[in-house]
Amino acid sequence: MPYELHPAIEPDHWKGLTDDWLPEVLINLNGSGEYANDNRPPREQRGIYCFFEDGKPLYVGRTSITARTREEGGDPSTSFRTRYDQHTQDATPPGTAPFAWRLTKEALAKKGIDVPEDWWENRKGTASKIYDEYTAQKARIRKMRVKIATFDDDERGVRSHTAEVYAHVQLKTPYNDFSTS
Repeated sequence: MPYELHPAIEPDHWKGLTDDWLPEVLINLNGSGEYANDNRPPREQRGIYCFFEDGKPLYVGRTSITARTREEGGDPSTSFRTRYDQHTQDATPPGTAPFAWRLTKEALAKKGIDVPEDWWENRKGTASKIYDEYTAQKARIRKMRVKIATFDDDERGVRSHTAEVYAHVQLKTPYNDFSTS
């Protein structure tokens, strides 16, 4: 079956999303209970989350489902618990832990350490100093608090993308980066 082209969201729905729903999501995020390493976020819920350090919001993320999984009728592959674990567990690579990686790059830049492209493959050898910093930043994140806003995403992921950006703008999180790779 050929892919049907249609807008991801209709203009009249967009107004309701931006005027009503997004502010509500932010209220829910700010009013959420706090999660941490000893009380990790829920496994079966999805939406957006924010890491806080000393009460300051640093990074907003979202759970997601890939287009391929959605097309095949599968379940989302990430939940709040999955994303939390990816950001905090040492064995997960930088591609699944962008917050930890941004903190790591910032710390390495202050130390004047250059990062070769193949560092992950050499993390136990020639790039061990980089890996040590990466795991130190993951340990730092494990000490942070996380808040969540739970919601069901739409078919094309517009709600989760928009909510993530909206929360970033409203909370002024310094470690979000929406450029494509």
